[in-house]
Formats: sequence, structure tokens, C-alpha cells
Amino acid sequence: MLSESTKSSRISEDEMNKVLAKAEKEAEKKDHKKQWIERMIKSAKTYYKLCPYYDKKSSKCFLTLGDKCTREGRYENCPIFIGYLDQKYNEIIQKKKMLPMDFLDLAQMI
Repeated sequence: MLSESTKSSRISEDEMNKVLAKAEKEAEKKDHKKQWIERMIKSAKTYYKLCPYYDKKSSKCFLTLGDKCTREGRYENCPIFIGYLDQKYNEIIQKKKMLPMDFLDLAQMI
């Protein structure tokens, strides 16, 4: 026979399925965002050797409003560039617009 504490700690199978479905949906949404960010970085690589928001003369980053770039213009794993893309993704999704498939399309969006 089960004790009272064991009975109360068990959750029904339906509740477990609901929690799992919700977790999967959130993970799928994050995966879609991650895939889009990776696609934008890959697309940017085809057009730019260095970060498009990097000023070679002054070594400053336009995304950080003039702070010196710590990565010397490399943007593959740059947290600032990835944060910018993440912010753009959220803005576009919030406005319920279509996500651009190319970095140039993203750069030209207003």
C-alpha cells in the first residue's frame, strides 16, 4: 500500500503529457529561432568578411553604440551580433511579419 506522501506526489498521466507537450512546443520555438539566427550568420558570411556593423578605421562596433569591438570584426560567435539577430527575430515575430531568408533582406528592413 502507498503512503499518503507518495500518493500526493504522483501526477496523472494526462498532466504529465500536458507538461511534456508544452515543453516540446517551447523547445521547438527556440530551435526555430536558433536555426534562423544560424541561417542569417551563414548568409552574412557570403556577403561580408568582417561584421557589417564593424568600423575598420576606429575598430568600433555600431551595435554597441561606439564601444570598441573586442572580436576585431569577427562575428561568427559574437554575442553582440547574435543578440542583435535575436532582438530582430523577436521584433519581426511580434509584428507577425515574414522572416527574411537572407541577411541583406534583414539589413534593408525598417
